[in-house]
Amino acid sequence: MDITTDRARLHDRLKDLRARWLQIQTEWNDPVRREFEKTHWTALEERVRIALRAMDQLAPILTQVRHDCS
Repeated sequence: MDITTDRARLHDRLKDLRARWLQIQTEWNDPVRREFEKTHWTALEERVRIALRAMDQLAPILTQVRHDCS
């Protein structure tokens, strides 16, 4: 398990998804899109950011555990 690699993948996927979302906003600009953004997109993006911060905090702990157990 390499949390650093997994964190990088998650970050990259969020970056890709954010770019696509910005592209969609230019084509889909109505109250339904704004409601979707408010109820789904914003929450998803925040949850991923929280997960990324947690992974940042866990990385050194897991490194230390691997070191201590080897």
